[in-house]
Amino acid sequence: MTSSKRILCAALAAALLLPALAAPAAEAGIGGGIGITFPTSHSSGKEGRTATYAGVRVGDLSEELTLREKDGQLQLKLRVRNEGDALYMVEHPTGQNCDFALLDAKGNELWRWSDSMTFTQAFQTYALEPGTAEELTAEIDRKTYQKIKDKAVLAVAGLTDTGIFVSAEVPAAGRGKRSPAYIHGDIIFGSGGWTRW
Repeated sequence: MTSSKRILCAALAAALLLPALAAPAAEAGIGGGIGITFPTSHSSGKEGRTATYAGVRVGDLSEELTLREKDGQLQLKLRVRNEGDALYMVEHPTGQNCDFALLDAKGNELWRWSDSMTFTQAFQTYALEPGTAEELTAEIDRKTYQKIKDKAVLAVAGLTDTGIFVSAEVPAAGRGKRSPAYIHGDIIFGSGGWTRW
């Protein structure tokens, strides 16, 4: 990709994202989203991708989601980072700090990490010091992933109680697709007590 194409893509992304990020928070329990995909290479093999990535930054919080298919399992890694100069804090009504989910092409939930978890039922504060990052992980075991793999299109993850989530395309490994590498990212925003996206 030439440098002029890269600049054009960056300008397009900024034009699409800046108005959404500058908008004041809504009081209604609704939301929306925006996504963008950039091809970074040409297809060179018969197998699909085994890993995907997406990232987003809203204010002082950046979130990066990496998905990797390995040995028939799907590994999900959410990296959150405080990009600001002050302590970043989120109040949670339970011990749950984050969540992960897999969705089909219609947005129906196929799997959710927190469904198999139990959390303390007490208020807690999640805090990140300035310039620090934390990795939060989940894994879908081989048996479960094989059942939903062909329907899964999108993975969504984020810190709970922030309204900021990042989504990445589920890797197409072993599906026989010829697919180039992509950088894909979505921002899902809104308000209304995000207990489910």
